Parts: sequence; C-alpha cells; structure tokens
Amino acid sequence: MNAYLFLGADKAQKDAQIGEIKKRFLPSRESREFDYELLYGHKLDSDTFKKSLLALPAVTAQRVILLRECDKLIPHNRELLFEFLRQKNDNVVVILESETMEPGDSFTAALKPYVKVVDLGAPAVKNVFDMMRWVGMRKPSEALMILFQLISAGTNPLQILGGIVWSWGRSRDRLPARRFQQGLEAMQEADLSIKRSRLKPEYALELLVVKLCSL
Repeated sequence: MNAYLFLGADKAQKDAQIGEIKKRFLPSRESREFDYELLYGHKLDSDTFKKSLLALPAVTAQRVILLRECDKLIPHNRELLFEFLRQKNDNVVVILESETMEPGDSFTAALKPYVKVVDLGAPAVKNVFDMMRWVGMRKPSEALMILFQLISAGTNPLQILGGIVWSWGRSRDRLPARRFQQGLEAMQEADLSIKRSRLKPEYALELLVVKLCSL
C-alpha cells in the first residue's frame, strides 16, 4: 500500500509533490475525475470517510485519497484510518496532509509505521491579521487560539490591540455601521482596561475578541 504524510507550512512545495504523486497514479484526465477524492479532516463524518476508504477504483488500478488537515480528524475517524492502514489495501493511495502536526507529535509517531513522512518545515507563525480573519467569520475558538499563541510568544498586548484596531478600521466598508461602532467601543474599553490595570492584559484581549465575534 502507498501512503504518505506531508507536514509543514510550505503549501507550494506540498502541492507540487502531491501533484507528482497524483500524476504517477492517475495519469489520465478520466482517472483524475473518477478515482481521486479530496477530503478535509475538520468536517469529515465517519460514514463518508469509511465509504471513501472502501470504495474501489473505477478506471485505474488504485484510487487516490487526499486528506487535508488530518490532524483535525475526530478520534473515531483516526481509528478508521489506522484500521485501514493496517490492512495494507492496495486499491487506495492515501495522502495525508497537515500544517500543524510535527514529526514528534504522538499522532505522527503512530502513523510512521504505515506512511512515508515528508516534512516541509515548521508551521507558519500566525499574526494578528490571521486572528482578525477568524473574528470576521465569527469564529471565537479559532481567533482565541491565535491570540493565545501571540501572548505565549511574548507579543506586547498593546501591539496586539493596535493590530486589532487597524484591521477593524480596514473592514469599515464591509461592516454594518452599528457593528462597526460597537467594535470601536469594545476596543476603547479594552484599551482602558489594559492601561488602567482594570484587567490583566491577556484577559482584556480575550474578552475583546469574544465580543467582536459576537457583534
């Protein structure tokens, strides 16, 4: 069975190497149409995943499944994956991909006996503007994760707040006037809380991010 695990944030390099694998196993347009499937770990239900793993190739000798964000598989889907890999099914080529997993992770270590690991560098460092993209989509969990990374890395809280204010100002034309104004008021409150030591800076920023996501 052919199985690969691509790690790292170098998307261009990963896509180039994944493309070469696809060309090798799926040489024709017809094969790429009928025997290739793209899945995403964060929104993959177990029934769909199981059917994909068990499906037989229609045109070529092997199907190719590209599973992006494999680190976000739920525990049951991880078990399905391991069960399938242990069977060494020759009908399917499995390509796993993750930006956040590292060679020393427990999930990576568990996969190593079954896959060829291709490490293309450390995960990209996230910034305030990455966080604000999640705020714009009203996704507080994802936004807070980046906030915690920034704080843990020692980024000055006022620098983070400045980035939030700048990013919010840039989105003025895309936001309803009331939401935009409420966001400015929330930022002013956070600024005062930090400068007057009403709250710990990290708590003030966390509260601000949650408020902006809820507006």
